Amino acid sequence: LLKSYNLNPSMVRLVRHGNKEYDVLDMFQQDRVRFTEYTAWQSKDSRYGDSKYLAVFAAGRGTTALFLGVCLISGVTKNNELKQEQLDIIIRNSLPERWYETSVRYHLELTEIMSDLSERLVIDWGQSTISWVQNRDKPIVQIKPINSIGDFTSYDRVLLSYQDLKKLIYDTDSNVSWVNALSSVNGVYLIKYKVDGRLYVGSAYGKGGILSRWAAYAKSGHAGNKLLKDLDHRNFEFSVLEISPSTMSADDVIARENRWKQCLGTREFGLNDN
Repeated sequence: LLKSYNLNPSMVRLVRHGNKEYDVLDMFQQDRVRFTEYTAWQSKDSRYGDSKYLAVFAAGRGTTALFLGVCLISGVTKNNELKQEQLDIIIRNSLPERWYETSVRYHLELTEIMSDLSERLVIDWGQSTISWVQNRDKPIVQIKPINSIGDFTSYDRVLLSYQDLKKLIYDTDSNVSWVNALSSVNGVYLIKYKVDGRLYVGSAYGKGGILSRWAAYAKSGHAGNKLLKDLDHRNFEFSVLEISPSTMSADDVIARENRWKQCLGTREFGLNDN
């Protein structure tokens, strides 16, 4: 695959970021500069070696990895050469300041190489104990359709970023399993504002189920909810608290919604105003 993009595999390191410090996929989607700097700062014994390119992945389910992009390496600033301007870069991108004392900074540029496969190519990285930087061959598990967010698995595992919700709503053909699952049930859902952790509880009932209700958020960002209007909807995360059959009355679904508002304190401490 690398060769088909005129990349010499011997000059490419594969990097699989974990999510211990940051949600790497979310960072990539929202702030490419910060994502590149996060990749650039490495320990003094970094395994980047003399490679010219980095093919960067986010951790997927199990041992899989989701391709994000290719970075060009043009040089490296060693620890004893770091100056105030590098510390300013760390501070500006909200990265740990301790890295200034303990790390080197690679000069990276996120390129357009293989950009058509970004967030689509899935590989099997191998066991989690295997190094996060490698130059070994990896089996390709899947190349997702454009705008695919993967297959729906279960309601209790739904955790959608706003970016993925928009892909789902605006490209239903690439996300058929999600469309079928979310349009067939009503229920109570949760929106988390990731900036400060505040929560909003809502409910869906009637034709189109949860999918129909969530489509309103994809279109406007707030779906008419007053306390959500002034927030950056790119920081919303959607999940399902409980599902109910389409035969359940609207009053019963709303009663369950109010119960969840009470349990989670979203009127007193969150984003529900009623």
